[in-house]
Amino acid sequence: LSPPCQDTPYLGQRSLVQPAKMKGVSSESSNTDKMRAHQMKAKAGDALRHEDGDLMMCTDLIDQSQTAVLNRNTNSADILEVLAANPDDKALSSDADPQLIIKIVFKEKVNLSSVTLRFPKPPDDEEETYGKPRLIKIFCNQEDLDFGDIEELPPAAQVIVESADATEAKVTTVGHKFQRLSSVQILVEEVSDEEATRCYINRVAIVGHQAQSYHAEYKK
Repeated sequence: LSPPCQDTPYLGQRSLVQPAKMKGVSSESSNTDKMRAHQMKAKAGDALRHEDGDLMMCTDLIDQSQTAVLNRNTNSADILEVLAANPDDKALSSDADPQLIIKIVFKEKVNLSSVTLRFPKPPDDEEETYGKPRLIKIFCNQEDLDFGDIEELPPAAQVIVESADATEAKVTTVGHKFQRLSSVQILVEEVSDEEATRCYINRVAIVGHQAQSYHAEYKK
C-alpha cells in the first residue's frame, strides 16, 4: 500500500518560524485544494480495490445465453448446471470423443484470478467409459475457438492433473493476459484414462471480478 498523503504537518512540534503570507494567496483556498486532491487519491485507491468471487454464483457477469459447450452429450448436464452450485454433482460429459470446449462469455469486461474444474462423480452409464480431465487448457477472448484450432493456437495457461485420484484441478489465472476479458474458453484435451471414450466434469468455477473502467476514477 502507498503511504498516506503527507499534506498535514506534524502537530506535536511547534514551528519556530512562521511562514510569511504571500500577497494575493489565500491559505483557505490552498487548504481546500489539498483536501480535494486527497479525496481524489482516496477515490482512486478505492476504485482499485476489488473482491474476487465466483462469477456465476456471486454476480450477473456471465452471459448465460451466449455461454456454450462444444461436443457435449445432450443427455448430460448443461453448462449452466455445472456453473451453478450443483450439489448433486450432475455430470456434464463429452459426446463423440473425450474432448470438450467450454465457452464462457461475459456481459462486461472481467479480470480472472482462477478457473477450477471439479470431477468427483462420473455419470451413471454402463455403456460408455468416462475419464477425468488430465490436460486442461485456458484460452482468452477466442470466441470462435474450435477443435481444429487447438493444435496451433497457444493457450494462455494450462494444467496437467497427475494424480489419478484427483477430483479437482485449479488453474491460477494471474497477469495481464487474464485482464479485461470478454470471454474465456476451457479445453479438456486429454483424460486420465486412455481407454475412456468420454470425459466428464461436475463443476466449473470462474473466479474474478468486473474489470475497472478506464474512466471510473474520474466519475463523480
